[in-house]
Amino acid sequence: MMKTKYTVLLTVLLCLLCVAITFQCTSTAMQRKYRLAEGETAAPAAEEDGTDGVYLTPALLEKLKNIAAVYREYYVDEIDPDYFADMVMRGFVAGTEDRFGQYLNKEETEEYLSEREGEFAGIGISVVYNAEWAALETISVYAASPAEAAGMRPGDLIVAVGDESVASLGYYGAVAGMRGAVGTTVNFTVYRPDEAGEIPFSIVRQTVEEVTVNWHFYSDSSHKMAVVRILGFNAKTPAQFFEAVGAAKEQGAEGFLFDLRSNPGGNLDAICEILDFLLPEGPIIRIDYKGEENDKQINSDAACLDMPMTVLVNGSTASAAELFSSALQDYKLARVVGTQTYGKGTMQSLVPLSDGSVVSLTVAYYLPPFSENYHAKGVTPDVISEQPEEEKTVNLNKLTDANDSQLRDAARVLREAIEAR
Repeated sequence: MMKTKYTVLLTVLLCLLCVAITFQCTSTAMQRKYRLAEGETAAPAAEEDGTDGVYLTPALLEKLKNIAAVYREYYVDEIDPDYFADMVMRGFVAGTEDRFGQYLNKEETEEYLSEREGEFAGIGISVVYNAEWAALETISVYAASPAEAAGMRPGDLIVAVGDESVASLGYYGAVAGMRGAVGTTVNFTVYRPDEAGEIPFSIVRQTVEEVTVNWHFYSDSSHKMAVVRILGFNAKTPAQFFEAVGAAKEQGAEGFLFDLRSNPGGNLDAICEILDFLLPEGPIIRIDYKGEENDKQINSDAACLDMPMTVLVNGSTASAAELFSSALQDYKLARVVGTQTYGKGTMQSLVPLSDGSVVSLTVAYYLPPFSENYHAKGVTPDVISEQPEEEKTVNLNKLTDANDSQLRDAARVLREAIEAR
């Protein structure tokens, strides 16, 4: 009955607003646009009757009163007030047709901000969904993590979390089940294809720093080319990036191949800090807010990485990752290899509401240093490299230098740049 109640309510609300919502949230730092003081929340101007003449019109409020009266009179079940309020907020954001807008309640806000900072309570693994086994496949085990201490390995297939199979939980449900409060225990079952039987694990969750950068020297080359893969941009990414580049330089790197395939973007401050390190003096990003008086530009200092560079992208390279690619392209510091990128050139900000929830809404377009905004178009590579069909079924994390055609093409472009110096 409870499930039926929620379904009916959600259907009514979505029909009322006549929209559906999909979102991808790439957030700037909270309060960047609105300059909200500590503890201050957004307080929209409204008339005495509660209308604002734009969104909360008298006609809309009257219709809401009518449908509320219908439910009070005829609905046979109870309505959960918290769930109802959340759905109304989500419906409002959906009605604006802000493609990347999102409402997060207080609990969701706390979880989101924790993940954005690059720390969460878990066991320290990176996973993808393996449809063949209906399992979470472990791609990497973080160094010095609870998972490493417990003996987990890359390739481990998590087939159940607690008493429920991953097949029934689904990817997001299973990932949510693996996470939890620091100090609590997660019980799960692993299957290893090269061993008989299933292996039970019981691991205490700890605060884990997400690894968004890894690197290695390209194996098939006469030059020492460092492949630096950036999985996303959060508050921890710049330090991880600088550590990777520094280690590669100390070990004799002659050039850098930055792999941003399937990088969804992320934190504005993080990408600007990294681009400041890479670019010479000049603009990093131009931000076009509502009203010309609010527009701004973020600049780089004169220090830069004066080494051959190449960037590898694909159709899932988005947002801040596209800015990374386009900026190096604009300064003619690197050639971009791969396929047309996703095309997200808008910026979202989190604005806090009075109850601890937030709304993430699109507040600006952002432009690369010199070229046009790539929103809805994407960044066009200098060298097109399509991924062969046989490689598309293999997760990028599992491709090796020897069987990754796009990486091989990017390495060839970087080798040419090194030899041209």
